[in-house]
Amino acid sequence: MTGRVRRAERRDLDRVAALWTAITIFHEPLDPIFRMRRDAGAELADLLRGIGRDADAQILVYEDGSQIEGLCIVRIDRSPPIMQESERGEITDLGVREEARRRGIGSSLVAEALAWIRASGVQRVEVQVATANPTAQAFWRSRGFGDFMDVLDKRL
Repeated sequence: MTGRVRRAERRDLDRVAALWTAITIFHEPLDPIFRMRRDAGAELADLLRGIGRDADAQILVYEDGSQIEGLCIVRIDRSPPIMQESERGEITDLGVREEARRRGIGSSLVAEALAWIRASGVQRVEVQVATANPTAQAFWRSRGFGDFMDVLDKRL
């Protein structure tokens, strides 16, 4: 690995959007819920700009030369103050360009995301992983993530 993890900048948003789209398309065969609207480009750009402005969120990228090879979106979520533990980190998206996988890029992005969450004083992190994605299940479990809550789903 010769690249580095850094926070995405405004100038990166088109490349981040393209990579996020490619990652989403890669996941489409797992379940219809992952299908992205093909006309979602403008909304995706707005969404990324909003995440970039949110003090409780980060868009991290793995850059190798001029290429963005991976991305990680992480945020801090706050529950009602009636809970003893009212904050949690959440890694909402993680993806690596298909041809760059299995080189430690995802691990580097996760390490940086966890460091950012830890520096925020938050002590717990959640990820949602499709049960139909055994590769992602193994990735997260090998990093110490385990079962917490089942999300049940029903199509109407």
